[in-house]
Amino acid sequence: MNLNEAELTVTTQYMIDISQRTDYNMTLSDYGDMQEFLCCCSELFPQERHPQYRYVSWDNIPSILINREWLCPNFFDIRDAFDQLDDKDLDDFERWCARYGYDLRTDNPHLLVAHYRNMYGDNVSYNAECYLPDTDNESSSCICYPEGWFDQNLLRQEIFGDNYD
Repeated sequence: MNLNEAELTVTTQYMIDISQRTDYNMTLSDYGDMQEFLCCCSELFPQERHPQYRYVSWDNIPSILINREWLCPNFFDIRDAFDQLDDKDLDDFERWCARYGYDLRTDNPHLLVAHYRNMYGDNVSYNAECYLPDTDNESSSCICYPEGWFDQNLLRQEIFGDNYD
């Protein structure tokens, strides 16, 4: 998933209601933030005073960040934060977020990426490979652990982190 290649097709609810097929393909890498994107959308539909935008189709945007009526307000922040991660780290980061219950739609993506990089460093990435015993029992649990778990630098940062009481 490369958010820098994200594209969507935008129209308005009014255009849908009057059955007029007016929609525009937009590449989100052309915009720096949500305000700039919405300003451009309002210029595409100048006849509407308060348009309700509808996203007819999209590419390279995960379904948690968009639906027909909504584009995540943090989309551009998420895209900018993901620029700090390469493709392998991005996959590991997504699994890490899912594992620890972080939600990119509501949590600060820059802080999440910084926390992930602080925990696992630049050289060590979260390794979600599963090591299963040599049994055919499907009910056996999958044991996953991050590489470099016993690295002393990581331990020191965890003990004396910001949330130390």
